[in-house]
Amino acid sequence: MPVVNLEGQKIEFEIRNSDRAKYARIDVDLKGITVVIPKDKPIDPEKFLREKSEWVLEKYNKINDYWARVPDRKFKDGGKFPYLGEDYTIKLSENGSSGFKDGQILISEDKAEQKGTKEIIEEMYRDKVREKIKGIIDEYSDQIDEDYNKLYIRNQKTKWASCSSKKNLSFNWRLLMAPEKVIEYVVVHELVHLEESNHSTKFWYRVSEILPDYKERRKWLKENSPELVFSGEDLL
Repeated sequence: MPVVNLEGQKIEFEIRNSDRAKYARIDVDLKGITVVIPKDKPIDPEKFLREKSEWVLEKYNKINDYWARVPDRKFKDGGKFPYLGEDYTIKLSENGSSGFKDGQILISEDKAEQKGTKEIIEEMYRDKVREKIKGIIDEYSDQIDEDYNKLYIRNQKTKWASCSSKKNLSFNWRLLMAPEKVIEYVVVHELVHLEESNHSTKFWYRVSEILPDYKERRKWLKENSPELVFSGEDLL
């Protein structure tokens, strides 16, 4: 992988030639830095990065700060995982019981051996977050003028939720790690999108009508999102 020196920092980057891009650009995300070069346009990627060094370094350092906060959780007895904003501890159970109870994530030892602890925990989160989100939708649906079509629980890497043009609602199963008030904000956000497709002034006004303190909830999610994953593998 090529390396460029930007103001004393040695930074790795990738080069991607594109038939569709009209202009050269620099993509900076959780996977790294990519210089996208249009076909048949001779561009020196290192020179291009140096020309945009201030912007690149700002984005690059933010990504590094984000990664520094991403946990590496242990999928074994005693491992800790957030559930509705509180740390719960994995407890392998001999009696076959499973569930979230009294600060513990109970998992059957037999099932853990058969399927793997990580897979079982993810299934538990998916099932529980669907139940939680349905409950919140039922609570606020009478304040929304439009009905949703289908509800999906997905393994989204960069989004917490989305509302499609067909009025299908999708939610990231990792939301169950956040406090209930934050989950509530995300659900209301998507419900309002059934009425207003973009983030217009009217959209945010409708959100504020339903959740007057939505800015605090949105701020919490933005500040704590790096910790709402099982491990860095979730983001790649």
